[in-house]
Amino acid sequence: MRMAVVSDIHGNLPALEAVLADLGKVRPEIVLYGGDLAFGGPHPIEVVDRIRDLGWPCVLGNTDEVLAEGPELLQKRSAFLAPVAARTQEMLGPERVEWLTSRPMELRREGIALVHAVPGDCWAIVEHDAPDDQMRETYAPLGVPIAVYGHLHHAFVRPLGGLTVVNSGSLSLALDGDPRATYVVVEGDRIEHRRIPYDIEAVAADFVAMDYPHAATYVSWLRTGTFPT
Repeated sequence: MRMAVVSDIHGNLPALEAVLADLGKVRPEIVLYGGDLAFGGPHPIEVVDRIRDLGWPCVLGNTDEVLAEGPELLQKRSAFLAPVAARTQEMLGPERVEWLTSRPMELRREGIALVHAVPGDCWAIVEHDAPDDQMRETYAPLGVPIAVYGHLHHAFVRPLGGLTVVNSGSLSLALDGDPRATYVVVEGDRIEHRRIPYDIEAVAADFVAMDYPHAATYVSWLRTGTFPT
């Protein structure tokens, strides 16, 4: 079975549209979504509605979960995240937020398990260069040959002998230095990351035009594939 895993759209509609066009060429039998759907981009409504219409099974991401939090807890969690979450909550409205924050933590299909970050926790970080032992300890309990996660925005494949750990990459806000939209296709033992160009400047202009929180930071991040220091 040919399966695609798409993750971390972060409210970026042009990136999603570019990947949908590429999926039309790849023609996977199933597409799974790895979390972080709306937060951190100027098109959260359009993205959430499109994914719901597509009917892709989705797991819960950390920036999905954060949308269920109130302003006081958000502010305590992060001064950076709080205004972005508040703006996203306002744009989406309660019904979309309820749908988004009720996604499961884990999905399984055809020998593949998908989580956003680690089993049972959508916030924890296992870095792309983590030791093999940490990868095994974290993902082997899923009990499948291939474990896929998102969250890092850094695409990789790590064969570990009986277990392959895959990070899907991200459609938006990459952290591996390549700003193109990235997703992964799995077909048997063949694993391919596909990197798709899209109109980054159109998204950058939308951030600025709507006075999005931390717009300059997000625009730099989009353009470079690295978080500004």
